[in-house]
Amino acid sequence: MFRTAVFLTALWFTLSLADKDVDIVAIYQLNAGRTTPPYDMDITVRGLPDDATLFDAMKKAQTEGTLSYDGTSSHWGLYVTALNGKYADSAQKEYWQILGGGDMSPLQLGVSSYVPSDGEAVLFRLITWGDVHS
Repeated sequence: MFRTAVFLTALWFTLSLADKDVDIVAIYQLNAGRTTPPYDMDITVRGLPDDATLFDAMKKAQTEGTLSYDGTSSHWGLYVTALNGKYADSAQKEYWQILGGGDMSPLQLGVSSYVPSDGEAVLFRLITWGDVHS
């Protein structure tokens, strides 16, 4: 019984310390319509907690000096307006579309709510309203 308790405690401790890596990539070309390289930005954020959101990954990358971003906060979370100094021009109907998952499809959640999986690549792609490419 003691041995089982020790094993389960060790297993829980190991799982609670599990971490993940997330790739953040970007295409700066307006309305590129692609999800594949070459990318204008390609960084890997390592050692994130399993429950880390995309915003958590972005904050860690900014702290590490590999990413800069700007955005507007609201009760829905952060709306990303710039990556590494490349601003989406709202007067020109531009915005950063965020794609992810195994099929690199548009995310249904924003950076503050989306929880990428270990090893997932998340793509920021500059597009214009009314010109959405999947």
